[in-house]
Amino acid sequence: MMKKSIAMMLALVMGASLAACGGSSTATTAAPAATEAAKTEETKAEETKAEETKAEETSAEAKTEETTAEAAAEAKDAPFIFLDEELGVESYAIGFRMDDQELADTVSGAVKAMVKDGTYEKIGEKYPDIKDYLCLKAEDIDPAEIPEKGSGDPGFTFKHGFDLDYPPYSYRQDDGTVGGFDVELAQAVCEYMGWGYEPVPFNWDAKDMELNAGSCDCIWSGFTKEGREDKYAWGVTYSNNTQGILVPADSDIKTLADLSGKIVGVQTATSAADMLEDSRKDLADTFGELRVYETYTVAFNDLKAGAIDAIAIDMTAGTFLVSNEMK
Repeated sequence: MMKKSIAMMLALVMGASLAACGGSSTATTAAPAATEAAKTEETKAEETKAEETKAEETSAEAKTEETTAEAAAEAKDAPFIFLDEELGVESYAIGFRMDDQELADTVSGAVKAMVKDGTYEKIGEKYPDIKDYLCLKAEDIDPAEIPEKGSGDPGFTFKHGFDLDYPPYSYRQDDGTVGGFDVELAQAVCEYMGWGYEPVPFNWDAKDMELNAGSCDCIWSGFTKEGREDKYAWGVTYSNNTQGILVPADSDIKTLADLSGKIVGVQTATSAADMLEDSRKDLADTFGELRVYETYTVAFNDLKAGAIDAIAIDMTAGTFLVSNEMK
């Protein structure tokens, strides 16, 4: 009897043990299933994110293609174009009187502050014909060269000398006020330093007379540094540019050689005029006539009227005139 009871007890214990093992097996099986489910959800999330990223990239590519197509269409429909051959490359800087190097350095430092805080680029975005030629980069600026904000003499008024008709750098706007990239940047510099701002527009061929008479503190208007290095105290170079030949899109002038015997316009006292009188005189000698204008606006009007065959002009100014014509 005792043996039978013991046997029954052993059977019960073994059954309980088997049941316990069975419970453990179920839990162990459930855990991998839960883990697998979590992995599946994670994979689905990653796939969804990848699809969204791909969709965004596709959309961005489509927009880029659309923008490129629009630009190509505009270029195709442009009534005036630049020849592929260039006259030369130049850099634009701020010219001061020789004894004003300290002012030149201060203004240059303030311009660099505008580069650092994004103002320089922001102003450039307003002038799409010039933004690609801006050459200052925030990562290249030494903070030690930047004056403290508001450190200027509040009683000082900075007299900004510039060409009255040289868009997109400086020009008189339709409402009578002055504007342009150089004008806005000079105004931002004055605001940064705590100075007053006074615009001093003039005809370009009078720039040296105005500067030397003290009518203005600087010449800041797409002013080319090359060839004038020893004539001024120079501020920072803030833009690079290229001189070219602008012609009607349907012109038979396709190369510089085709300018032989043609009437070419240029604005007086500009880099293009200097090049045609000096480094590219050999080219100018082939022209039927080199007609000099007081402003490029007048020259462009003559080009539209067919009074001249081409204009020697920098890319930014020429592109601006054409863009305005297409509006």
